[in-house]
Amino acid sequence: MTDWPRLADQQWVQETNRRVEAQESHRSTLVSVETTDENALHSLDSTLKKTTAFMKKLKTLSAASIPSLIDELSRLNLSKFVEEMAAGIAETKLKPSDVIPIVDLCVAIASRYPKFSELILAEIRKGLPLKRADKISNPAKLRIDVRLLCELILCGVVGKEGLQTLGATLSYICITDKGEHSNVGLICSLCRPVGWQIAGIVPSPEASEGVSVGEGDLKVNEAITPEHRKVVNDLFSNYHTGLIRHLEKACAVMNVVQKKVKRHERTRGDATMEEKTELETARAEYERLKVLAVELSSALGVPMVDLKEEPSDNEEDEMAAMEMDKALAEGQVSLWPDDESRLFYENVIDIRNIVPRSLYKESEERTIQENELKTSVDDIDVDGLEVEPAEREGDADLGEKEESADEPYRPKTPPSPAQFQEDTTGAGEASLITSEEMKQLAQKFFLNLDHLVNRDTTDQCALDFVSNLNTKSYRKKLVKVLYGVPSSRLDLLPFYARLVASLSPVMPDLTTELSTMLIKQFREFVQRSGQERVEEKIKCVMFIGELVKFGVIPRAEALSCLRQLVYDFRGHSVDMVCAMIETAGFYLYRNSDSHPKMKIILDVVQKKKERIKDVRHVMLIDNAFFACIPPADSAAARRAQAEPPLMIFIRHLIVDINEHNVNTNIKCIRRLAWDDETIAGWCLKYLTSPWLLPYSNLLHLASAVAGLQGLTYYDWISTYVIDACQEMIRISLEVPGLFNQRAIASACYLGELYNYSVCDTPVIYKVLYQIISFPETDPLSWQEFYRVRMVCELLNTVADFFQTGRARRKMDYFLTYFHRFYWMKREQWKVNVAMVEVPGAEESGDGAVIEPPRFPADVEAEYRECMRHMRKSASLPKDLAEAEKAVEQVEQQLKEKLALASGSADEEEEEEDERKAPDRTLHQIAEEDGEEYGSDSERPPAIIAEDDADEKVCVHVEKPAIQPEDEEFMRQLDRMLADQIKVVPQQTSVAAAANPSVDMTVPAAVRNRFQRQICFEDSPGGSKNENSKPSMKVSLMARGKGNKLVLKTVSIEESALHEAWKKEREREEVERADIKRVTLGHTARIFAEEEQEMRQQIYSHSRFN
Repeated sequence: MTDWPRLADQQWVQETNRRVEAQESHRSTLVSVETTDENALHSLDSTLKKTTAFMKKLKTLSAASIPSLIDELSRLNLSKFVEEMAAGIAETKLKPSDVIPIVDLCVAIASRYPKFSELILAEIRKGLPLKRADKISNPAKLRIDVRLLCELILCGVVGKEGLQTLGATLSYICITDKGEHSNVGLICSLCRPVGWQIAGIVPSPEASEGVSVGEGDLKVNEAITPEHRKVVNDLFSNYHTGLIRHLEKACAVMNVVQKKVKRHERTRGDATMEEKTELETARAEYERLKVLAVELSSALGVPMVDLKEEPSDNEEDEMAAMEMDKALAEGQVSLWPDDESRLFYENVIDIRNIVPRSLYKESEERTIQENELKTSVDDIDVDGLEVEPAEREGDADLGEKEESADEPYRPKTPPSPAQFQEDTTGAGEASLITSEEMKQLAQKFFLNLDHLVNRDTTDQCALDFVSNLNTKSYRKKLVKVLYGVPSSRLDLLPFYARLVASLSPVMPDLTTELSTMLIKQFREFVQRSGQERVEEKIKCVMFIGELVKFGVIPRAEALSCLRQLVYDFRGHSVDMVCAMIETAGFYLYRNSDSHPKMKIILDVVQKKKERIKDVRHVMLIDNAFFACIPPADSAAARRAQAEPPLMIFIRHLIVDINEHNVNTNIKCIRRLAWDDETIAGWCLKYLTSPWLLPYSNLLHLASAVAGLQGLTYYDWISTYVIDACQEMIRISLEVPGLFNQRAIASACYLGELYNYSVCDTPVIYKVLYQIISFPETDPLSWQEFYRVRMVCELLNTVADFFQTGRARRKMDYFLTYFHRFYWMKREQWKVNVAMVEVPGAEESGDGAVIEPPRFPADVEAEYRECMRHMRKSASLPKDLAEAEKAVEQVEQQLKEKLALASGSADEEEEEEDERKAPDRTLHQIAEEDGEEYGSDSERPPAIIAEDDADEKVCVHVEKPAIQPEDEEFMRQLDRMLADQIKVVPQQTSVAAAANPSVDMTVPAAVRNRFQRQICFEDSPGGSKNENSKPSMKVSLMARGKGNKLVLKTVSIEESALHEAWKKEREREEVERADIKRVTLGHTARIFAEEEQEMRQQIYSHSRFN
């Protein structure tokens, strides 16, 4: 049954060759034996006692007793007992292992008594079924008889008559058992021992490994010709083929029942008891036939056909439906592409709860029989759609021809408005026009149908119709108007479908009539393709698709329509399929019950697309397919596969942060294993990637960083984030054009960090000045304005903290430089654009006047909006010259102050106060951009310094406001000091009287300046006299006019005093260094003790754990 070489068991090959040799030996013995004469038989022992004993032993045959019987047979004369011996052998209940010894006995008997062959064949035939009417009463006895007959034929005991009897018996066994296949065991019992001899069969190896057997490796028995062996082989092959078909049929039945049970379990929760019993019966039948098929295939040496308990399509359909159900339940996918679509198709108004029942009582009753549309998705057969229509028979679902073939087809066009008026007038004149007002309402209503643009107008239209025009005639007219929507107004179809869905509960006849007309029109289009305009066909299928999404037409009917179109996928059918898939394909694909069928239809469409040569149709198919199944982000899918789940979770915590989950996400971030370098790297990666977040969520990310900064072991994170933001801004300046968007996001992020007090004011100033001062090396930098945008974004973010005080004055300095930078960019852009536009002007002609291009409006608008936010009433420079002049004025003022008061105490104090405690409070934004104080008299005076040239420099500082509790403290302190002075010893009083103290307190600023030797020069630009004596300047403070403190500078040329002051300062410096060393040592010792104590606690905690 297969080509050579074949695989077989080594043991079977050896046994078969040995058995063939034995059979050939028996045949040779029977051929060469001479006829025994009567005299020789009379010479043998024929006593009744011995012959009777022999016959008794013959009736109880066994493999152990046969050698003794053969030995006795040679000494006895049993010519009178030949018939009894044949009957005894044929009727004896034998085992399969007894057949070969019985054959040896038969050969010995036949060699002495020639009549034995005919007699034994006749006895065996009595138990064999040879006719169709015969019945098998004892299958086990039949199995032994057929095996015995085969062996007798192969050994030559029976000849041609035996071969005919075997053929008749095998034909009966194979032909009459096509239903139950109960004779598989009988055939298998013949194939292994004698299958090679009678049919040329090589059984498959029972073990996993076998040997390769060639045709010459097996010896052939000459008792059966090759023609006879081929006949027997064909009988067995046909029987095997019938069994496989029976098995496939049983598998299909079981699959259908099992699919139905699974569907009911998924939709209803459980199947009925009858369905479960039916499934068990089908499964048992399938398992029985499968065992028989495997056994017969192995015996015949034929490979077993691979059968699945469920067809792959059904299994995939079930899995796809379950996955879609799960995805919809978990919210991974949505039935609609967006929330607006969901509200449009799902939130339909309930007219019953809005309009009184008296207005729709008459229309609520159904008077038209409901149309017969397909409601079960399982009834839609989508198999065989890939085959071309010419290769298969007609399908019943393609529509029935309701009109005769002789009648010519007349395309049905929508009725005209005049026909509408005639139809409605003839239908019911009395009911339609009851009043002039109702007629006007109807006219206005039908005119407004062409202006439905949103949900509100559609819902209001439905309410108006139910309230004012709910009559039979107007309902018929509405159906015709909706049915006859122009093909050029496809945008009205969704709103018309919503109108029908809204009216469906109170007007079922309207819905039934419209859906019936559309389905009928669709079937006519399918039957007579090419005889209508394609626009009408597209309108029809799109209207059906919209009604399907509202649930007016069942999804099963939509799948049936798609199936009919895909059946003959050519011409206008391609346009109709694409239009329907674009309209309702997404909805059908996302519904769990229609998902499997829709998936198969889409696959068929994609396969048939390869046979389409029209480029327009190919483009339509691709658009429809991707509208139904939007392409997934392959990069995101690959990233999701490559990234570990913990990294995805960390990205979710940081990138998806918002005002609702910021606190929860901070807690989750804190609980991560920050000691793991990998996890910490992931967290820092996303904390320093603000461009991954929406702009509105950057402040929440900054809030999270501020929350981490306030914790003990996470304060270093803020420093890392600030450095990363500055580094990104720096990189964008060094490599322009690549990281512009990232730099703008980093600048905005840095501003939000400043708002949450994560970074200090010097960082903001440093970044701002770096942006406008970093050199531009790219020759095309005049085309880029991202630096201006970056500064504007940063200023808009931190503007509220730079409106008053020192921060306002410093910001004013920066804004002056920023104005110059902005106008420099404008001038640079203007020059380069003019150079680029020159060739065009020459080509246009000498007299042509070309208007110069305008500066980008978005950049200018952003700049002015930022300046309006920073300084509402401040005037902006109008050109580069004015901006440069403002910069020069600011620089000149700063130079003068630096030259005159470079060491001013109040400036030092301001810088020191700003370093220690920067002003980070929000101040009220002033309406007018002016000075903080109107005049010098309004400012608190601090120190008025007067030099030798009578030039006075007034330095003003803000006087801090004294709180009530501070005043109480000062009064108590003065009282305590006064009490202490009273108890001072007398000598102290005398000393004090000798040196009376002046009620004058040296300001701290003057003391600091005096200690640092910062003084005013008499002539800053003058040269010093090298021959003059060394002198030292000191400051004398006295009261001047108006009880003000006056500071005067005096030069003292006393060298001894100078040396004494110098030694005093050196001593103080050494003392401060000693105190610093002791303090640092003490601090280091405290830290070491705390670290040692912490290690001991960790060690003891680990031991207890």
